[in-house]
Amino acid sequence: MDAELMQLVARFKLKLLRALNVKVDTYRFIAEKDYAMKILQIADQSEEEDLILLALKLADYQGFVGGVEAPVPSKKAPPKPHVNDADKDEEDKKRYMFGARG
Repeated sequence: MDAELMQLVARFKLKLLRALNVKVDTYRFIAEKDYAMKILQIADQSEEEDLILLALKLADYQGFVGGVEAPVPSKKAPPKPHVNDADKDEEDKKRYMFGARG
């Protein structure tokens, strides 16, 4: 376990207990994503800025923030139309403007 994560969870747990009188199972919070998301949503409803900031920091630290729900569009290029060799030669001739000496 990461020491920074442990400190964040401990501070979050104490602030949540003081502000909203909600007890958090620390081990379960770290191990279960569903439980952690439920607790973070409770903290998000608070009116205390410090608690909300800690909840956001924890969510980011654990990888909950980042758009898991929104699918990422694929970056495949659209298929190129088939070009005949004759058409390609014609295009090359149109682009040719000068000889070797200009």
